[in-house]
Parts: sequence; C-alpha cells; structure tokens
Amino acid sequence: MEMKNNWKWVGVVVMALITFIMALNAYYTIESGKAGILSTFGKYSNEAITPGLHFKMPIIQKVIVLDTKMQAANYMGSKDLPDKKGVVNKPMINVLDTKNLPIGIELTVMYTPRASDVPQIMIKYGGNYFDKLVNPTIRDVVRDVIGKYQAEKIAQERGVIATEIKRILLEKFSKTEFILNEVSLRDIKLPKSIRLKIEEVQMAKQEEQRLGMVEAQAKKQQLIKTTEANTLKIQITTKAEAESARVKIQADAKAYKLTKEAEAKAKANIMIANSITKDLIKYKAIESWNGSYPKMLMTGSGKNSIIQLPKIN
Repeated sequence: MEMKNNWKWVGVVVMALITFIMALNAYYTIESGKAGILSTFGKYSNEAITPGLHFKMPIIQKVIVLDTKMQAANYMGSKDLPDKKGVVNKPMINVLDTKNLPIGIELTVMYTPRASDVPQIMIKYGGNYFDKLVNPTIRDVVRDVIGKYQAEKIAQERGVIATEIKRILLEKFSKTEFILNEVSLRDIKLPKSIRLKIEEVQMAKQEEQRLGMVEAQAKKQQLIKTTEANTLKIQITTKAEAESARVKIQADAKAYKLTKEAEAKAKANIMIANSITKDLIKYKAIESWNGSYPKMLMTGSGKNSIIQLPKIN
C-alpha cells in the first residue's frame, strides 16, 4: 500500500513537471530584425509573426524564424569562401561576351526579405531561399547584360553596364518577396589579350593627348612671341610718330615765330618809312652835324643831292 502511494506521488510530480515544461514552451519571443511563421502539424500559417512575445500550442505547433535584416551577396575572387552571418560569399560570375570571350564580374548585391512575406518565402523556397531564388536571379541578369557587349567596349561602358544590371535586378526583385537595396559593380576581369589591347589604346590616347598639349603649348608660346613683337612694333611706331609729331610741332612753332617776327618787322619798317619826312631828315642832319664840312661834297639841288646843307644867312 505504501509503495503504491509512493508511485502515485511520483506520477503527480512527473505530470506537474511535464505540465510546467509544456507551459514554458507555450510562450516564445521574436527578436527585432526577424519574423516568424507557425507550423501546425507541418502546415505553415499565412500570417507572419512580428517581433515580441507570442503563444503557441506545445507539441502541436512549432515556430520557424527568418532573419529579415538587410543581407549581402558578394561575388569576388575565384573561390567559394565561407559565409558569415547575413553575408554570402561566392566566386565572381563568369560570363561570355558577344565573341564568346570569358569575362569575370565582381559585384555586391544588398537585399532584404520582406517581413510580411515570410510565410510565402517559407512556402515557396523554405529556408534556403538564397540558392533557390536570389543567386540564380543575380547570375541570370549579369549574364544577360554582359552578353550584349564586346569585351573591348565593356571597360568603356562600365557605368552603363552597372546601371543596366541594377535596373533589371530592381524589376526582377519587385516581383518577389525581397527588396533590392543596392548593387555595386566592383570589378570587371577581362582576358589578358583584351587588357593588353586596351592598355595599348590608352597609351596611344595618352601620347596623343601629350602631343596635343605640346602643340598647344608651342602655339601658345608662338602667340606670346607674336604678341610681344607686335607690341614692340607698336611701341616703336608710336615713338617714331610721337617724335615726328614733336619735330613738326617745333618746326611749325619756329615757322610761326619767324613769320610773326617778319610780319612785325615789316610793319615796323612801314611805320618807320611812313614816319620819315623831309623836315625830319633835315632835323636829323642838323642835329647830327658837328660843324665841319665834308672834304668831298656832291653838289646838287633837290632830289639829286645827297645832303643838302642848310643855308647860312
């Protein structure tokens, strides 16, 4: 009887413990940046579980949690590197150009699963949505875009190619349960023969630019010399013209002065001539006579005499 009671108490304790454990398992939390989905006997619910505290039926239901933070897919190098949390590392994408030349494309694609679409993601792809959807979509778009270009022109059209890849990926992702955040075209690996050809073209362009700069510099120097020569010529011509003008002004001034002096002298002579009268001549002769008679004296009367002596009364 005592043994039966002991087993009874053991059963009660076990049941209580099981009930306690089941009660604890009935509650669960979803962290920020994640979303959950309930599975009831293997069937997924159609509604995403948001971050917070939630209730589920133990044993009957289980919770599947997906990371809904932004994730990255890196395509670089030639080896498949280990993945990190939220980052998938894959080798660069190898494609063929229009001439079937191999080209390697290195890029990074940033994307985010829509939290509200977690049920659809799980139903369509399960937890491995990257390998089933994201990775094939990225590779197909890169191959389609690069395949339209020749290897020789890809380096020149890098900006156009990057824009086109991003545009098409945006269209593709808009039809899925994922948001495309960013696409960065990091590098384009061209065949060695194409790289050498591009380098030769670049060197030729650089040499052409250098020769153009030398020619432009020579033209500039020639223009400077021509300008200096023209300036010197103008200076000499201006100086000569100024000197000629100065000499002309001086000559004109001197001629003007002589003319005025001659005019003044002529006027003076006229005035003097007009002022000489017979009486003035007699007066001056008498005034200047010293009382002596000349030794030779021409006689005459009237206008024929040189000097007409005054009569002595």
